[in-house]
Amino acid sequence: MQGCIAPSEIPGISSIEASNFGAVAEDIIYADFFAQYFGGPNDFFRDSNNPSSYLYFLAVNNPHFSQSVQSDYYRRLRTEGLERIPDFLVHKSVEKAFYEVKPDSASGMRAGIDKVGVLKAVYSFYRLPYMAGIIFTPRDHTIALLGKAIQATLRVRRAAAGLIVYKVCVESNGTIELATLALLLRYIVQQINRQKGTGRFEPVDLQPALKDQQLGDFARALGLATGAIAVGIGAKATWRHFWHAVINRFAIRGTTGVALTAADGPLPVGDLIAVGMALWTIVDIIRLSDELWSEADKIARQGM
Repeated sequence: MQGCIAPSEIPGISSIEASNFGAVAEDIIYADFFAQYFGGPNDFFRDSNNPSSYLYFLAVNNPHFSQSVQSDYYRRLRTEGLERIPDFLVHKSVEKAFYEVKPDSASGMRAGIDKVGVLKAVYSFYRLPYMAGIIFTPRDHTIALLGKAIQATLRVRRAAAGLIVYKVCVESNGTIELATLALLLRYIVQQINRQKGTGRFEPVDLQPALKDQQLGDFARALGLATGAIAVGIGAKATWRHFWHAVINRFAIRGTTGVALTAADGPLPVGDLIAVGMALWTIVDIIRLSDELWSEADKIARQGM
């Protein structure tokens, strides 16, 4: 299965977390951008929240953009609320263009289209040669892995001239329930955000977080109420009833079902993996443990 979403649309992700992820995503995309061109330091510009370096880049590459023109540029755009700096600029014989990077969401697209439109108008007014870029072809980037079972990708595309957008996609060998997918995406985003400002990027290895007993820590890192399955045993329910409820809820069959039927106590996460239970199913058992104990109590009252 595959699921894709913009970071800001992942349940539980704050605006600050989405913004931090955007900074890391831009680092990854710019590295790809820079690798596709050859040139000197004055051939490329990347916005680093430094307007002076932006004006310098425009002046050094465009002799008519004199000090007086720069003053008019700065004053006019500030007065009219049209101050916009693109994320990337390239000034080479093959292309003189700008690119803006936004999340691949409805709001991201709207903001990107608006900014591209303003930049096109401003550059034309001041006779600057920069067009909305069409040469840079962004590529996808692996950002998290769990062996061959799960792969998360930064999916990047040129949505329109000058507008590059990104989202996070997760591919799995099996079906991942939607809520679990959201939790996994949230975890990936939070781990990637730790690399902000490091100047380098390494894909997140999910194995340490999901391995055996560490799954409890993984569950807590995702904001789950508990990493243990042993919570709130009902008035009549026993562990045998709990595992019966698990079998019913997740339609577990085969050797895994047989192993759970025989269980009359808590099973460590490692044992659940050993009998063939999928990791995302285990996460769901943890997340839904209160509901499962309620179902177990009903099963016990029915004398099963």
